[in-house]
Amino acid sequence: MRARFLFLLFLALALLGWPLCSGLRAQEEHKKVPVIDKITSGAASQQQIVGVIKSVDFESEVLNVDSINGKSTEIFPLKKKVHVVTADGDKLKLTTLKPGTKVLVYYDQKGDRRTITRIEVLAAGEPKKKAPPS
Repeated sequence: MRARFLFLLFLALALLGWPLCSGLRAQEEHKKVPVIDKITSGAASQQQIVGVIKSVDFESEVLNVDSINGKSTEIFPLKKKVHVVTADGDKLKLTTLKPGTKVLVYYDQKGDRRTITRIEVLAAGEPKKKAPPS
């Protein structure tokens, strides 16, 4: 009698556990659709802006650029590790950025956060005119 009870208990557990095991395997085989995941994940998007530097604040790490196309001022967080290059590809120091310099700013936009990836200096700022000798 006891052996029969154990056999029925084992059989019941096996029959009840079988659908659970197949359900677990089905979850393991689930594959994500890459295109939909990228759309819904809020991934960073690479963008760029051409403009003239309005101001640079190295203490507060803020760069203000007047957009040439949109006629608006864009504000970017400025990190010390940002790559600054000339149009020819020569490396420059971050401290060479001055108001009036025409630049192309490459940045990543993720939600409301911006991260500058590279700044390309297109033209130097307006040279100061020397006073005529008197």
